[in-house]
Amino acid sequence: MTAWNDFVKKIYHEGHKKDKNYSFKQALQDGSKRKGEMGSSASSSKMSKSKGKKSKKMKKMSKMTKGGNKCGMKAGTRRRRRKTLNI
Repeated sequence: MTAWNDFVKKIYHEGHKKDKNYSFKQALQDGSKRKGEMGSSASSSKMSKSKGKKSKKMKKMSKMTKGGNKCGMKAGTRRRRRKTLNI
């Protein structure tokens, strides 16, 4: 769970104790106003996300470009691949 989710969850529980009709939507809005209370953890979570896993599409594209394509198509967008097939 991200720091933002934990922060909003904490705000929701605080608001729900005071008012039983307090919604999670309202906690998100209040959390946006109070995000200065989170500290520097918000910026550090962005840094860690950049080293995430590759998507399936990116893995497939990197496989196509490394060892030459089995079907003879150039790697790229679908539109570009379609153009190479129609020629």
